[in-house]
This record gives sequence, C-alpha cells and structure tokens, in this order.
Amino acid sequence: MIINLRELTALLPLLILIAGLVILIFSISCNRNHFLVAVLSASFLIITLFSLYFLISIVPINISILFYINKYSIFYIAIILISSIATCVFSYSWLLNYPFNKEEFYLLLLLSTLGSILLTISNNMSSIFISIELMSLPIFGLIAYSNYVNYALEASFKYLILSAISSSFLLLGISWIYAISGDLSIFSINHALLLASDHEKLVLLFGIVMVLFSFLFKLSLVPFHLWTSDVYQGTPSSILSFFSVSGKVALFSVLLNIFSYNFIENNKMLYVILLLISIFSIFFGNLMAIFQVNIKRFFGYSSISQLGYLFIILLVLKNNYVLSLETVVIYLFNYLFVNIGYFGIIHLFSHSDNDVDLIDFYKGLFWSKPALSFIMTIVLLSLAGIPITLGFIGKFYILSIIIQNHLWLIGTSFLFGTIFGLYGYFRLIINLYLKPSNQLLIDNKFRPNICMNIPSKILVLFSGMMLLILGLFPSPIIYFLHLTT
Repeated sequence: MIINLRELTALLPLLILIAGLVILIFSISCNRNHFLVAVLSASFLIITLFSLYFLISIVPINISILFYINKYSIFYIAIILISSIATCVFSYSWLLNYPFNKEEFYLLLLLSTLGSILLTISNNMSSIFISIELMSLPIFGLIAYSNYVNYALEASFKYLILSAISSSFLLLGISWIYAISGDLSIFSINHALLLASDHEKLVLLFGIVMVLFSFLFKLSLVPFHLWTSDVYQGTPSSILSFFSVSGKVALFSVLLNIFSYNFIENNKMLYVILLLISIFSIFFGNLMAIFQVNIKRFFGYSSISQLGYLFIILLVLKNNYVLSLETVVIYLFNYLFVNIGYFGIIHLFSHSDNDVDLIDFYKGLFWSKPALSFIMTIVLLSLAGIPITLGFIGKFYILSIIIQNHLWLIGTSFLFGTIFGLYGYFRLIINLYLKPSNQLLIDNKFRPNICMNIPSKILVLFSGMMLLILGLFPSPIIYFLHLTT
C-alpha cells in the first residue's frame, strides 16, 4: 500500500501520538521520573491537538479502505484530546501519593486515546473492531490503577467481563454481515441491503442488530446499562473525565457514519429499536438519577439520559444531515466541558486515597468554597439545559429537530425526561447552598484541597467559563461549524 503526502498529513495526529508513546517507553525504561513523563504526555497531546489544524484544508479524505476523515472528525478528535489532556492534569496530583509505579498510567492513557481517535475515523468493520479493543483494553488498567480504593477492582472486573461480551456481539454481527456482503466496509452494508434477497436481508439485519447491541453496551444505554453506576462509583474521578467522554464520542461518531446511509429509512425494525432505546434511556436515566446518594453514580445515570438525547439524531440523520451533525458537535462539546468541570471538582475535594463521592458531603459547599460551588452550579445547569449555558443550546437544537420531524412520541419523552432531570440537578444545586450540618466535618473533609495543584483548578474554572460564555454567546462556535462545512 502506497501512502501519498496528503494521506500522510492526514495521519499526522496519529503519528505524533505513536511517537509520543515510543518516547515515553524509552523514558520510563531509562529513568523513572513521574513529573517528566506527565509533562511529556501532556505535551504530546497538546501538540497532537494543534496538529489538527493541518487537516482542515485536506479533508475529506480516504486513507486506504480502512479510514475516512472529514471535517466533523476533526471536532470529535479534538474533544477526545482535550479530555485526555484534562485527565493528565487531574491525575498528576492524584498519582503523587500512589504507592506503586506511576508512569505506566500515562502509557495506558495515550494508548486508549490512540484507539479512540482510530475508532473515530474508522470506515471498515475490521478497523472498527481493532480500534475498539485498543481503546478498551487500557481502560481496564486505568480503572484498576487505584486497586486499593473501594470498588475499583470490582468496577474494572465488571467492565472487563461486559466488554468481552460486547466484543463477542460485535464479532458475531461482523461475521453475519460479511457472510452476505462479502466486504467489511460500511458502504458495502448499505449496498448489500439494497440488492439482497429477503432471506439475505434478514441475515444482514441480524448482523447489524448484533453490532448495534455491542455499541449499546459500550455506550451504556437502556437496556444494556446495568454496569454503568457500579463502574462509575469504582472509578477515580480523575479517570472518569476521560472514560466518560472519549469512548462515547468515538463510538457515537461511528454510529453516525453507519446510519448516515439509508439504514433507518428503509428498515422499520431498526427505526423502532432506536426509538425505544432513546425513549427509555431518556426516561430511565433521569428517573434513576433522582434516587442516587452517590455523586458519581448520579452522573452515571445522567450520562445514560444524555446519550438518549443524542440518539434522537440518528432517527433523523438522513433528513437533516448538516443540522444533525451540527447538533452533535455542540452537544458533545457541552458534554466534554461538563465532564471536566464535574469530575474536576470531585477530584479537587477528594483525599489522595479515595474520592469524596457522597452527595451529603457536599452540603453547604458554598460556605467554604464559593467559587467552585458556582462552577458546579453552572455545570449542573448546563446538564439540565437551562438558558445561559451551552447545554441549553444543545437541547434547543434537539428540540428543534423533534419539532421539524414531528417526533411527538419522543418529544413527550423529552419533556418528561427533562422535568425529572431538572428535579435531580436542582436537588444537587440546592444542596450546595444549604447550611452545612457540621462545619468542622466539612472543613476536615476538604482539607486535602490545599495540596491540589493550580493547573487542575485552572482547568475546572476554564470548563465552567466555557459553558457559560458559549451559552451566552453561541455565535462563535456556530459560525466556526458553518465555516468548516
């Protein structure tokens, strides 16, 4: 296979990450230095982020038969990289007191980031499968890195088992698709559906459903969500800001690529499946979040509902393609900054050996840390979709799509889900401003905050401000989206 200069330029972010991984391995082999490895990791991620600028003028582009990069892919890759940079910043202070080898953590993080980026641009079932495994396997290690923390090993083991089951579904679906289409490219699936006989079409649809079920496991959507709250509870907050964003962004971008063809319009069964998944995910995720007493489990259920809102896009993707992709980018940027702000604040108020994750421990936070309470309020308001936040812009786009396409059933679910969500988010917001029941207990709980490094606080502040500024003035991001399309 011959790669020309244009294709090589398109692969520049991947080449930088691979070079970074090689340099990190040599650095760790020669001399273990936690600070140096952390700085190198963050530096390579930042350089990779800036290298995306060179892709703007050459996309869309096919790289062999395996990968396809368009201008929306650049946005998805940027979201993944920003999430990885945030995890590097948060994890450094957490790993300072880690009793074992610290440096391998950053290798796992960069490997998973590489897998997420490859998955985002994958255009073939073989590259999709390999990229998913490259993304998922390091996450087992990242979750289990805090093996001395309560529920960490349990969370890692559950994610390992369920990911293995998910991969089995994916392989089964790919084999059935290949049996009929004779090709593993995404385009060939649509082509085979148009030309296949009724019996062959049934086999092909079975394969597509198996692939879809595999993705639903990874995205933790109803009814494949049962692992979500336990894994969120057992995963350190510094890792959750990456775990909750990168994989979901990459997997959803693949689904957008798959369903950008006529799959939904030509198959009522797939349409009904996606419709029910979206409705139940919105309703169930918001409802279960209300009853949570653990702040990380709360966000786990909230993430189910957030992905449920995004699944509405898949139902109308062919009818409103440009508007749908614009909605996805805005919504995912909101989800990125929400994750960084939310888990960054939990990280700042946590002990070195365990997270402070009970909601009651944050009661009266305003009276000791008013600035960070204000940022947490912005984050929760953005999750709820309240005006003056970026979350409102994203939900306004989704509501517009619902009205334009007359999706009244899912619109009802959207309405009730939003009402339940408002109750859950405002419960947390009010909790922040109540008088603390024991001020001395609160002060002691948050005393580790003194030792936290300044970059983490700057990152949390930046995320909160971005949610507010882009919510008040969304024109720049909308203009930039139109400019690059």
